[in-house]
Amino acid sequence: MASEPTADEDEPALSERPAHDALSRAVARSRIAGKLFARHEPVKLGRYHLLEQVGAGGMGIVWGAWDPELDRRVAIKLVKTELASARERIVREGQALAKLSHPNVVPIYDVGVVDEQVYLVMEWVRGENLRTWATKPRTNREIAAVYRTAAQGLAAAHAAGLVHRDFKPDNAMIGADGRVRVLDFGLARGHAEASDGARAGTPMYMAPEQADGDALPASDQFSVGISLHEALGKAPPRWLAEIIERATQPEPAQRFASMDDLAEALGRDPAIVWRRRILAVGALGLAGGAFAVGAMRSGEESCTGGAAEIAMVWNAGASAGITAHLRMLGPYGLQIADAVPAELDRYATGWATAHRDACRSHERRELTPELYAADVGCLARARVALATTREILAAASVDGLPDALVAARGLPMVDGCRFEAETSEVAPPPASIAARVADVSGDVVRARTLAIAADPRALEAAEQADRAAVQLAYSPLVAKAALVHGFVLLGRDERVASIAAFDRATSAALQSRDPATAVEAIARKLFAVAIDSNETADTGAILALAEPLALGMRPSGGFVRSLLFNNAGTVRLARQDPVGAREWFEKALRERPAGTADGIELAAIVGNLGLVESDHAKRDALFRREGDEIEAVLGADHPRALDARIRAAMFVENPMQARPSLETACGRYRLLHPSLVMRAAQCAYELAWFAEEAGDDAAAAVELAKIEPSQFEARIAHGYELLVTGKLAGASREMVAMGEQLAKESHFWLRWRGVDAYLVAALAQHRLGDRELERKSLDNALMAISALEGLKTTTFYQRRLARIHLLLARIVPDPEEHARTALAWYRAAGGYDAVVAELEAVTGSR
Repeated sequence: MASEPTADEDEPALSERPAHDALSRAVARSRIAGKLFARHEPVKLGRYHLLEQVGAGGMGIVWGAWDPELDRRVAIKLVKTELASARERIVREGQALAKLSHPNVVPIYDVGVVDEQVYLVMEWVRGENLRTWATKPRTNREIAAVYRTAAQGLAAAHAAGLVHRDFKPDNAMIGADGRVRVLDFGLARGHAEASDGARAGTPMYMAPEQADGDALPASDQFSVGISLHEALGKAPPRWLAEIIERATQPEPAQRFASMDDLAEALGRDPAIVWRRRILAVGALGLAGGAFAVGAMRSGEESCTGGAAEIAMVWNAGASAGITAHLRMLGPYGLQIADAVPAELDRYATGWATAHRDACRSHERRELTPELYAADVGCLARARVALATTREILAAASVDGLPDALVAARGLPMVDGCRFEAETSEVAPPPASIAARVADVSGDVVRARTLAIAADPRALEAAEQADRAAVQLAYSPLVAKAALVHGFVLLGRDERVASIAAFDRATSAALQSRDPATAVEAIARKLFAVAIDSNETADTGAILALAEPLALGMRPSGGFVRSLLFNNAGTVRLARQDPVGAREWFEKALRERPAGTADGIELAAIVGNLGLVESDHAKRDALFRREGDEIEAVLGADHPRALDARIRAAMFVENPMQARPSLETACGRYRLLHPSLVMRAAQCAYELAWFAEEAGDDAAAAVELAKIEPSQFEARIAHGYELLVTGKLAGASREMVAMGEQLAKESHFWLRWRGVDAYLVAALAQHRLGDRELERKSLDNALMAISALEGLKTTTFYQRRLARIHLLLARIVPDPEEHARTALAWYRAAGGYDAVVAELEAVTGSR
C-alpha cells in the first residue's frame, strides 16, 4: 500500500521494536550489498520478498513486498502477539477476510505465522488514507459519500461475522482509482491481547462497550460516527449531525439497527430528495410555469457532484505529478510532458459536464430510470479508464511510454454514453447482483486499458475479471470479460487461448443480445486466425455469422463493422489473396466512423488498403493519409507514426527519394525511442539494402552494425555484413543455409526473408566468380518470390524481383528476357540511371 497509518502517538518508536527492527536492518543490508557489490539477495517472509517499510502503527508494521509466484506488488502487515490464542484468532479472522470479496474492503491474499508474528498479505493500494484525504478542501456531500462507501465495506464484513474493532480515518484508504477500501479488520483486539489486557482499539474512536471488552457490530458504527464528525468539522448540515448523533449513542441499541442502515442514511441527502419530489409534483401539472423554472434551477444545483467525483481520480495534483514524471522519461517524455496532462484535464472537465447533463435530464424526467442507470454506468466505466490511465502514466518507464500514450489518447468518449444507453437492448442485471456487476465491469475496463498500454499487469487483471464475471453468471458481463481476456492473450501472442476466449465471448454476447460485443469478438478472432499459419478455421462461415450482425447494427456499430471487415481483409492477405483483401479493406474504410476513441486502431485500415493498391499515386496517397491520421492523434514522433512513415518510404520506388525519408525516420527512432530495437532494426535493414544496392558498402556496414544480435533481421544482416566487409565465402555459405531454412517456413513474411537470403548469397557468389552457385541461388530466389502472390503489388516485392532479373541478365547466356523484365521496373521507378543504361544496352532499346 502506498499510504499506510503512521505511528500512533502512544506507540513506541520503530527503534524500540527489536523484532521488527531486525527485518529493517536485514532489508537495509540487502540494499547496501546490491549497490556496493551488484548482488541483491532479497529478504524473504515465506515466499514474499520484502522491499521497504511503508507504515508503522498500533496494528503493527507494514511492508511493501513482491510476490514472485504471482508477479505482483503486495502489502504485508506484521502483527506481534505473544499469546498463541491471539495469533490463532487473527489467523482465523484473516482467513475469513480472505473469503470476503467486496470493493470497499481491502482484499487479503494470504495469512500466516512466523516468529510469533502473524502476517497478512494484502492488495497493494496506491492512494491516501481518509485522514490525509480530508486535509484538502472537501464538500460535505463528498465526505458523506466517502464514509458511506466505507460503511458499506464494514456492513459486508458484519454480514460475514467480522467486526472491525478499530475503524478510524487512518484505517480506510482512497485508491488512485477513487475507490474506498477499509483496512485492518479485527487486528486491534489481537494487539490488545498481546499487551496484557490493554484496551482494544484507539480510545478516541472507541465505543463505550468496547472499552469494557465487548466489541459488537454496533461498535463499528460508533467509530464511523466519530470519524465522520471529525472530517466534517464543527458545523455539519443538520441531516448529517442527526446521523452522527444516532451513530454515537452510548447504548448500542440506540444506534442504527445495522451498518447497512447507517450507509443508507448517509445516501439520503434531503436537498436531493426534496428536489426530486418537487419535480415529480411538477410533472403531474400541479404547478405553473414559474414553479417549473424554480425546479430547474434547483436541479442544476443538485447536479454538481460530478466535478467532485471525477476530481477524486484526476485533479491538479495528479496533473502536476504526471507532468513531473514524464519530464524524467528522456527526450520523448519531455516532449509530451505538458500536453498529456492538459488533455486529461479537458477529458475530466468533459466527464463532469456529461455527468451533470445526465443528472439534469434525469431530474427533468427526460430519461427513464433504466436509461439513466445505463448512462451513469457508462460514465463510471469511463472514470475507471481515466483512473487506470493515470496509474499507467504515473508508473510509465521510458520503454512503456509510447504504449501508455496510446491508452491516454484512446479514452472512451463520454459524450457517447447517452447514445450507448439508448440503443442497447441488453437487459440490466438483477438487483441482487447489480452493485457487483458494476464493480466487475470496472475491472474489465481496467484490464482493457492496461492491455492497450501493453502493461504486464493486464493478464492478471483480465483473468480476475473473467473469473468474477463467470461467477456472477450475468451473460453480458461474461461476454465483455471474455472478450478482454482474449484481447490480452492475443497481445501476448497466445493465439490458441485467445481464440477460445473470443469464442466464449461470442456465445455469451449472442445469448444476451449484445451484437457489438459479439462482432468485436469475431473480428479479433479473425485477426488471430490471420497471424496463425496453423489455423485452418473456416473464415467464410465465421463471416456468414458476423456480417449480418454487423450490418444490422446501423447506424451504430461503425467501429466493430470496420474492425470486422479490416480483419477479414487481413485473413485474405495472409492467405495470398490481395484482390479479396482489397474488397474487405475498402468496405472497412467505408464503414469507419469519424472522430471515435478507437481511431488509432482503425487508422491501420488506410495503410492496409495501400498494401494492395496497384496504382502508385493512389497507394502513396493512402500511406500519407495513414501517417497523417496517426500523427493527428499520437504526434509525429510516436513510434506508430514513425512506422507509418517508414512503410510509406519503403513503397517509394525511386531510391533517391526513399532513402532520405528512411534516414530521417530511423534517426528519430534512435534519438527518441532507443529501446525499441526491433523497429529500429527493421529500419536499419532497409537502409542497408539501399546502400548496398547503390554500391556503398561502407554505409551498408554502418547500418548493419546498428542491428542487435537478438533481432530477427540480424540473422540475414550478419550475412549482409560478411558480404560488404569482403568475407564472401562465409556470406555465401550462411545465406544459402538461411534461404533453405526460411523457404520451409509457413509464415509468408519469413519466406519473404528467404528471398533476401538467396539474394545476398548470389551477390557474394558473383564477387567470388562462382557463376554456377550464383545461378542456383538466383533461381532459388526467383522460385521463392514467385510463391508469394499476396505481395506481388508491393514495392519491396517488385524491387527484389527486378534485381533478381538484373543479376540473371548479367550471367545467363540469353539475357534479353530477364533484361526487359528488369528494365520495365527500373525505368518506371526512376533513380536508377546507371542500371537503366546497362539494361538498355542489353536489350538495344532507349
